[in-house]
Amino acid sequence: MSPRYLYRVVVTSYPDGSHHPNLYDEEVWTPVEGWAPPGWRPEGNYVEILGTSDFIWPVTNKTYHSRSSAKKRADLLNSFGAVAIVERSNLIVWPETETEA
Repeated sequence: MSPRYLYRVVVTSYPDGSHHPNLYDEEVWTPVEGWAPPGWRPEGNYVEILGTSDFIWPVTNKTYHSRSSAKKRADLLNSFGAVAIVERSNLIVWPETETEA
């Protein structure tokens, strides 16, 4: 069964010092190179997967089929000092499709 709603994660704020305004668009904030949450260190195969030992913010451009999956991403972002919320789409209504019997 297809989901009746979709979910996304929106970051409403990042920790002080972690981002700076984009030179070309003040509405867009860019991560500060070398910034990391206090006490953060790469674990496991982080360096092999991401190709760096620098902190990289988790992406927020995905759409989730379940609220619980979106909440896991929001919780991860929040653990790094961001303020992230889960938003739910409007009810998804698919068009009726005629099929031949």
